[in-house]
Amino acid sequence: MAAITAANVKALREETGLPMMECKSALTEASGNVDEAKEILAKKYKGKMEKRSGNVTGEGRIGVAISDDKKTGAIVDLRCETAPVAKTDNFIKLADVIAAAVLSQDDANPSVDVVKALASPESAGKTIADEIEAVFGVLRENIVLHSAKRMSGGFVCAYVHHDGKTGVLVSLDAAPNPESIGIDLCHHVTFTRPMAIDRDGVPADEVEKARQFAQEAAEAEGKPAQIIDKIVEGKVNAFYAENTLMEQEHVKVSKTKVRDVLSGGGVNAIHDFALVRVGG
Repeated sequence: MAAITAANVKALREETGLPMMECKSALTEASGNVDEAKEILAKKYKGKMEKRSGNVTGEGRIGVAISDDKKTGAIVDLRCETAPVAKTDNFIKLADVIAAAVLSQDDANPSVDVVKALASPESAGKTIADEIEAVFGVLRENIVLHSAKRMSGGFVCAYVHHDGKTGVLVSLDAAPNPESIGIDLCHHVTFTRPMAIDRDGVPADEVEKARQFAQEAAEAEGKPAQIIDKIVEGKVNAFYAENTLMEQEHVKVSKTKVRDVLSGGGVNAIHDFALVRVGG
């Protein structure tokens, strides 16, 4: 049996991030063989992950990744059990590693199983599932990948709110000038939470609800029948202006619609956007 030294235990601890006594125990069981000790730890913590898999994951972190040419981006929603764990460096890094893996593949809406099978961009020979198990070993909480999305276009930008619980990914038809217009748009989406990019994207049932409410309100107020239709159309247009991204008033540019701010920066269209909120 190979000698188990403090240096061996420390090295395994640094490589795995697991508690010192756990590493010593695994090395002892493996008669000092480091590779076997790693396998023992992996099996041990996989079993513990399965036991905690039913625990509620109400906290988490949004992770994002953008390609060097800023034409592709990815966003993921990674969940855990408690707020303190969501704020740890290990968990935050894991969310970003998963986003980088999603960025490396081609599916716009990959399933959780597909993402977990992807190669880790952080550790050679490991998958995203392996990365999740490794972080579980350190943090000891149920970790669940809730969703993942990838998008591309002429320019992609992203923003994660300071608490890590809200993130935005936006794809534009061209790079804005200045590029800060893109980040400002992400901030805008975070604040206003639009329903769609434009009128075509608004669900028909939501429009009908707005129309019906306006109709009933006008009739209840005793408005003349001949002007009710105009009142209703005005209310529906106001509904669109409030809920479609292109028609909203930009939160950072007073009395100017988002489409006009973008146009002034050389952008004519928003291809796609994602607003992702932990627990939402």
